[in-house]
Amino acid sequence: MLRQIMIAAAVAVIAPAAQAAAQPAPGAPAPSAKVSKLPTLHVTQTYLRAAPGKRAALIAYIERNWFVMDHIGIEQGLFTSYSLLERADDTTADWDVIVAVGYPTIMGHDAPGTADAFRKIRVAHRETKVDGLGLTELGSIVRHYPLTLVYQGC
Repeated sequence: MLRQIMIAAAVAVIAPAAQAAAQPAPGAPAPSAKVSKLPTLHVTQTYLRAAPGKRAALIAYIERNWFVMDHIGIEQGLFTSYSLLERADDTTADWDVIVAVGYPTIMGHDAPGTADAFRKIRVAHRETKVDGLGLTELGSIVRHYPLTLVYQGC
């Protein structure tokens, strides 16, 4: 079941229709006309678990912080996409949401210069708390999965 969810999440991140329908995160600047659409060759999925009763606040935190920084990463050519997927069932799992980030190289975050450039974006960002709470109070990262795109349909 987890494998099916991971595959579905990866397809949702890289599918052109999903990207065309995606809306910018609240607070993210409008995409610049200078941003070229690079193909996605790598996707990293980060699984997060919300603190009890804090799933909506965790999602808001990700939108107001992570996606604002990721948007800058797209403008700089570091990333190709970002998305958030929420569990749609009530089965027991150790995660509640997945943040997926697309990269234009098969090396993903490990591509030369990517980590350093994103570190600069992160340092310049000012955290926006949700209800006075930061990430550590709203949830935690469970795990990361780096994935290489093998095939993409249209």
